[in-house]
Amino acid sequence: MSEEEPRQRVRELVHKQTGMDWPELQVANIEKAMSSVTLFYWGTKEEVGKRWHQKQIELTDEEAEHIGA
Repeated sequence: MSEEEPRQRVRELVHKQTGMDWPELQVANIEKAMSSVTLFYWGTKEEVGKRWHQKQIELTDEEAEHIGA
């Protein structure tokens, strides 16, 4: 898997859940708990209206596996 492929998969999942495309998306962290996986990511000011605002989404087990988490 290339270095860009996991990033692209994360962008696709964020787009699917939020309806927004995040070209400059950067993953901040992926936290795994007993029954959930939370993806924390940063978006630029143009994307979220704030300077490098951190956001998060909850992933299903299948989504987490899809991005290699």
